[in-house]
Amino acid sequence: MAAKSLEYRHLEVFRAVMRSGSVTGAGALLGVSQPAVSRLLAQTEALAGFPLFERIRGRLVPTPLAHALHEEVERVFIGVEEISALTERLRQRSPRRILLASIPVLTLSLLPRVAVYWREARREMPLAVHSRTVGGVLGMVASRQADIGLSTGLHRIPGLRSAKLARARAYCAMAVGHRLAAQPLVRAADLDGEAYIALSREEGRQALVDRALEGSGARPVELVECRMTSGAAAMAAAGAGIAVIDAFAAAPFLGAGLVLRPFEPAVTVDYQVFWPEEAPDGFGRAILLQGIRQAARAVMAEVEARLAGP
Repeated sequence: MAAKSLEYRHLEVFRAVMRSGSVTGAGALLGVSQPAVSRLLAQTEALAGFPLFERIRGRLVPTPLAHALHEEVERVFIGVEEISALTERLRQRSPRRILLASIPVLTLSLLPRVAVYWREARREMPLAVHSRTVGGVLGMVASRQADIGLSTGLHRIPGLRSAKLARARAYCAMAVGHRLAAQPLVRAADLDGEAYIALSREEGRQALVDRALEGSGARPVELVECRMTSGAAAMAAAGAGIAVIDAFAAAPFLGAGLVLRPFEPAVTVDYQVFWPEEAPDGFGRAILLQGIRQAARAVMAEVEARLAGP
């Protein structure tokens, strides 16, 4: 007899528990009883063959394997939700959507301009934006759940075409009135002893800054690590500390008290745009890519123009 495999209901319960953090919360999300959730969760762990949660002081704490499984499960549910949305659009004879998968920093700084460009181009198909981590963006485009992806790095993945979008130089960012704001240039050594907002180590952003700090003797006092670069910009603007961020992270906060100064040694971040290699172009990909590149140039030019700051 063949071994049983995980079914959709098991994944649905697992996802609900991950989202809510408890069996009770999962039951509320799904509209089922707590015993039913507990039973299905036990079946899920048995079928998976490894524990998904640790029970610590009455709380369910996901294991590392659960986090890995959850990332894949989210992709499944995104696909199901997209299919449901597609059938609804087909039923209503609505044009299909162009799905853009983007890391959050570009969603905030770049895509508002792209949306304006697309509206002015009078294209029929609407845009749909999904913000994801770098890995999530790559996964959505590679699996053809997204038409175009926007991310950092220069990734070469079989089946995908890519193009360099921008190479953005990083600046030292701080609030108005910070002592370093009085300097025309901030060097790595100037960060010694300063309250510092670190960037994502998981995605390698902080490693770029760490290399710049090597040999300077500077030891910033790390206040927090913020995986979302735009979040680090917001914290710097609020006066929590300084951050080393690029133009795309800084742009949404230029009017919110964020001051930028050139930073040395230079730290640069590469951004790229990519899409499925063999996917048919039924929506005007070249026109949309032109708008994305145009928006990227505009963001970088605006930040450069405001560099003198207050």
